[in-house]
Amino acid sequence: MKRLTTLLAVMLMAATGLTAQNVAPRGLFKLQRLGYENGRPDHVPEMVQYKLSTDYVPMTLMVHKNTPQDYVYSMRMDEPHPYSCTGDVPVGENGRGTRIYDGYDDRFTLKWYNNLRPYEGAVFPMNEFITEYYDRKNMEPQMVRSIEMLQMKHEKATHRFAGSWRMVGFYGLVDGERILNAPKTHLFKVYGEKDVTFLFCYPQQLTGGAVIYRPLVVKSDNCIKEGDNNECTITWKNDDTFTLKIDRGDGTFVEELWKRSGLPKPFQQLFGTDVPVYDVQIPSGF
Repeated sequence: MKRLTTLLAVMLMAATGLTAQNVAPRGLFKLQRLGYENGRPDHVPEMVQYKLSTDYVPMTLMVHKNTPQDYVYSMRMDEPHPYSCTGDVPVGENGRGTRIYDGYDDRFTLKWYNNLRPYEGAVFPMNEFITEYYDRKNMEPQMVRSIEMLQMKHEKATHRFAGSWRMVGFYGLVDGERILNAPKTHLFKVYGEKDVTFLFCYPQQLTGGAVIYRPLVVKSDNCIKEGDNNECTITWKNDDTFTLKIDRGDGTFVEELWKRSGLPKPFQQLFGTDVPVYDVQIPSGF
């Protein structure tokens, strides 16, 4: 009886371990090191890269700037479907598809075949498999916080700017007449209590998006400071609309019109939100 009990316990532990290693990665992970073929030693990359793996699609987040006033990263969609565990076995018709394995709640391994990036041979040698090791260690708080804000999981701010906004356009003068111009870049903001996250994007695609995270000082309903920019003068039209006027630093003032809005639908699917999107109706040309 004792042997049977022991055997059952061992089988349960083995089954639990097997299940734990087959967890499809979900959430935010940081790249820790790269592995190579042919006995080449592992390499700790100089770049700072994250994976955001969701039930919608996985994304690569590449950090470009990290200062107290500006944290900047770009976004790229990796696959048109969520990551699932494949094991370290050939994937796809030629066996060179992306492999996801050793998946736990806090880490996973990704292996891909490089036949696309010929100019990065030192870090990503051509025509061989590259192994990327991800976990949740040493993640930068600005990255974690900005993702929480885009997911609308942060505690709601107590000031009037709380929530997400869309830049409708910016004001200019033509023959002395004040007109509203459509922006060339789609820009959204999410305000926290003491920080703000900007999203520059193409509304219908995830790749090419860029995020800037900055500290925020709300001096009043009519004066805020975002990062190390000059103070912004705010004029409220109603609770869902305001104009923001700022000196760019060279004596030129820019005035923008902002409307309360959710992020574009692809980004809401990515971040798991459901906030009404304000549809901008401004001609961008003649």
